[in-house]
Amino acid sequence: MLYWIYELPTVAVVGVFAALFVAICWVATILSRPIVQARIHRPSGLNELVGDFMQYFGVIYGLLLGLLAVATYQNYAEV
Repeated sequence: MLYWIYELPTVAVVGVFAALFVAICWVATILSRPIVQARIHRPSGLNELVGDFMQYFGVIYGLLLGLLAVATYQNYAEV
């Protein structure tokens, strides 16, 4: 049935499948966007709320990254 696919090079098959799935996602997004926008009512202060969350996670990520760098340096200095 689909035995011809085994004769194709692996890179070509991967490329075709990747392009196919990306095309399907694009078409689905473009076709569903008007329907989704009509049903979702965005609050006016949504951008500020998203910005606050991103700042919070940025601070936490920076602290964790700094602590990781200090711990790595201390372990390296002890050896």
